[in-house]
Amino acid sequence: MEIKFIGTSNAFASGGLCWNGFVVDDRILFETPPQVLMSLHHVALDPNKVETIVLSHHHGDHFLGLPFLLLHWKYRERKKPIRIVGPVETERLAKEICTTVYPGLFEDCDFEIIWQEIRPGEMFTTDDLVLEAVGVKHDARLSQNLGFHCSIGNERFGYTGDSALCDGVLDLARANSLLISECSSRAENIPTHMNLVDDMPKLREVMERTDNLILTHINSDVSPNNLPNTIVARDYATYRY
Repeated sequence: MEIKFIGTSNAFASGGLCWNGFVVDDRILFETPPQVLMSLHHVALDPNKVETIVLSHHHGDHFLGLPFLLLHWKYRERKKPIRIVGPVETERLAKEICTTVYPGLFEDCDFEIIWQEIRPGEMFTTDDLVLEAVGVKHDARLSQNLGFHCSIGNERFGYTGDSALCDGVLDLARANSLLISECSSRAENIPTHMNLVDDMPKLREVMERTDNLILTHINSDVSPNNLPNTIVARDYATYRY
């Protein structure tokens, strides 16, 4: 399994980092940050190769790149369907935003959009992809905030989305030998996010020592901090497991 990060920062883009998002095996895109189209071009990945988009929630740093992807697909000869998986209200919100900034964006397209809205505990499956949504603790004003258990063929990993430390995050950590986790700061106490000093040791405690932890959605001062089998993701870096 190959995980390619198109960005690693939180909403504040600390140190000039790109906003968080990653692609698995060049075809499953997690999050659509504002710079998503630029970042896909930067890593020489044709946006038309993306088969499925997975959205954890609707904050702008995770969502607002979607109009640019749709624009590319409409005018750069996409033919195959695209699946967009996310919390409830994803389709309505996406259509509202996209048709406001690019009127007519959904008209006369040569590809089908398959919208799949899921709730905690529900699953989404294709031929080789299985997603199970997990409720996490983030912004209660949004429709939902999700993490995911992810299986692609025989490979499995967890993704926290944005969240404070909570039962859903701990369940993801216990159940997966690879966890991609937000770590929004080094030591700030923010009730909707995790930090390196207080929360990552607790996350590692429930993981096996041989399990792998990737930190993303970071400030630029976040480091592995001597945690076992832990790395901080870097913009445009590729990791293989």
